[in-house]
Amino acid sequence: MLLVEAFMKRAISFSILLACGFLLLLTSSKAEAYDTTDKYEVRKLEGWGLRIHKDLLLNTNLSQQVVRLLEFQLYQITRAVPSPALTKLREVPIWIELNDPKFPCMCYHPSPDWLREHDMNPEKACGVEIANAKNFLTWTKEQPWMVLHEMAHSYHHRVLGYDNAEIKSAFDAAVASRKYESIMHINGQILRHYALSNDQEYFAESTEAYFGVNDFYPFVRSELKQQDPRIYEILGKVWGIEKAEPSSKLASDERKEPSVSNGKQARPPEANPAR
Repeated sequence: MLLVEAFMKRAISFSILLACGFLLLLTSSKAEAYDTTDKYEVRKLEGWGLRIHKDLLLNTNLSQQVVRLLEFQLYQITRAVPSPALTKLREVPIWIELNDPKFPCMCYHPSPDWLREHDMNPEKACGVEIANAKNFLTWTKEQPWMVLHEMAHSYHHRVLGYDNAEIKSAFDAAVASRKYESIMHINGQILRHYALSNDQEYFAESTEAYFGVNDFYPFVRSELKQQDPRIYEILGKVWGIEKAEPSSKLASDERKEPSVSNGKQARPPEANPAR
């Protein structure tokens, strides 16, 4: 009887150890679902905080090219965007990966919950991510203001609010007008404008044209003013341009308008990617 009891106790103890080991394995797997923040090197660039993955830094040539291009794009932003808005943009951290398979190039992350649910570092929330270093070098040849596009998403989310009624109304009017359905792309093709994806992409695409060069027509500010005077006026106001030149076409267009892949990546529900 004593031998049986001893055997049972050992069996129970062994089962408990196995269960604990299994739980520890599950915990470890969950903890390793994404790279923690200590795997990134912290830097400053043009007033922005960077988090560069150490795996990327092992590739010296690639990492240097990415940082150099990023510095150039950030410098362009500092020259174009008014100081108060620029201060807000500089609050947005930039995370740089070697190759995150979840995203093909760049994105903005508004939601820590979404990141957590998809086994991604929730500390990236309210930050911009360069998810693929090589694609960043390549895609920016056609999208030279890609970084501003993602920063515009952060400004829309953090400063203006995704529920901004003016932007939503302008987007609805642009969709109803159908003037973005067949548009010249920088590669010479006639395509449906990426801005029609939703009001967030509409704002970011228009911001690219307003301050820099977009890869869809309207490419630059003067063309944006002619193509879509309504969003042109809104951008001048929300970005803090002191004298956004009024357009005589605006009033007549508003009377007409009801109030209501092309090489760019599909976006997950929470992310605002570069195209």
